[in-house]
Amino acid sequence: MNARLTRVLEQAKATERPIFMAALVAADPFLDATLDYMTVLADEGADLIELILPFSDPTYHGAVIQRASARALGEEVTWDEIVELGQRFRQTHQTPVILSTYYNRVLSRGVQPFVATLGAADFDGAMVTDLPFDESAELRAALNAEDLVLPPFVAPTTSRERFRRIAQACDSFLIWTGHMGQDPTISAQDFEQRMRDIKTESARPILGSMKVADAERARMVSRHCDGVLVGSAMVWLIEGRGAQTRETLASFVRDLRAGMDAAE
Repeated sequence: MNARLTRVLEQAKATERPIFMAALVAADPFLDATLDYMTVLADEGADLIELILPFSDPTYHGAVIQRASARALGEEVTWDEIVELGQRFRQTHQTPVILSTYYNRVLSRGVQPFVATLGAADFDGAMVTDLPFDESAELRAALNAEDLVLPPFVAPTTSRERFRRIAQACDSFLIWTGHMGQDPTISAQDFEQRMRDIKTESARPILGSMKVADAERARMVSRHCDGVLVGSAMVWLIEGRGAQTRETLASFVRDLRAGMDAAE
């Protein structure tokens, strides 16, 4: 894990401030817009950015991100353009960026070339939504060798024993996926209990991906885990919102940040 990501996680722990991770789909609607929206997220309170690489069959993600991926694929973005996007963002911001993708894209690129691309873009790691933990050792080792991370996913169906093994290998933070692209698959009460159980097994921060779409839900999720990952609601604001998208996105991020901070 590099110094940039370490600083964010350690500061959040020291201040007990929830971690806010916000997601965008690269090149939706085009790359220059993505760069602009990344700066909005960073300026308005996001601690981490998940940059989703468009894929033709994003089965983990719900309809909103699926549509965004379809639009972005029309831009025919190259790996070199992704590298340039990362480098341009780094000219002004040090907010950690995790490139999110599916393993097919890693395999088609090659593990080592994929890791080299992340390094060239000055990203901080990868999230691979369809890569099971038991099959992730090769990619995790290649990333770790370059001080990059591979945050693992856990779900309501993950047993406590399996979570313990995942947490022991975790190199940064964990993502709790409490939904399957649609509504949350776990009740608020069960979510609270699972977070209590998890915290007895690992000191690593865990971010809740729970279909957060407003400040109140951001506050609720942040009360029980170490932060929030907001994806579909962020991407939905970009979909067909016209000239005011930047201002609307900035206001939304501020509201979510305020809601999370109220959870303290």
